[in-house]
Amino acid sequence: MKKVKLFFVLIAVLGTANGVKGQEVAVSAGADIVSSYIWRGQYCGPAAVQPGISLSAGNFSIGAWGSTSFESSWREFDLYAGYSIGNFSVLVTDYFFPRNLPDGEGSGYFDYSEHVFEATLGYSFGESFPLSLAWNTNFAGDDDYSSYFEASYSLPVGSVNVDLILGATPWEGAYSDGFALINASIKASKEITITDSFSLPVFTQAILNPDTKDVFLVFGMSF
Repeated sequence: MKKVKLFFVLIAVLGTANGVKGQEVAVSAGADIVSSYIWRGQYCGPAAVQPGISLSAGNFSIGAWGSTSFESSWREFDLYAGYSIGNFSVLVTDYFFPRNLPDGEGSGYFDYSEHVFEATLGYSFGESFPLSLAWNTNFAGDDDYSSYFEASYSLPVGSVNVDLILGATPWEGAYSDGFALINASIKASKEITITDSFSLPVFTQAILNPDTKDVFLVFGMSF
């Protein structure tokens, strides 16, 4: 069954690629360095390098994103395909989380028990009211139907951009034993001018998980 579900994910990715024929394709690549890897109010690992690459054409996008800590046992490799129309967006993501691997051991990428497949539906109200909403549900792999809802509001404060984020899980799953607020955070981002032609984007984020009573303070920079 997992292989069948993976097949449909691959079909979605290939369909996205076919849909961009005849349109200008944009490629972007970059990486973040973070002091710790916190995702949806959950601790996912120590300091890490997180590279990504994406291709987009028209309303379609496909890409890969990863995270590798300075301790080699923490790794992640994700593939995604997305489509947007107006203020709505749809995304399918394949998360791959090999954990605690001994040095030199392969990650077992084709062991699908290590994958989680997620569907995301997002809506952005636009620049005049910078509120974004997203619903995420696992539909295959570990913790089927674990879900996460997030609302984020962005506002400029001088030269700093501030994001206010609230995230919750509606029922029992990977995030909690039932409905819970798991992510309340504030993120401040700005660009530090290095030269006339180069600026370094940096951010600091304070995160509270009210469900687990964990707190985190994360610093990151982008290249």
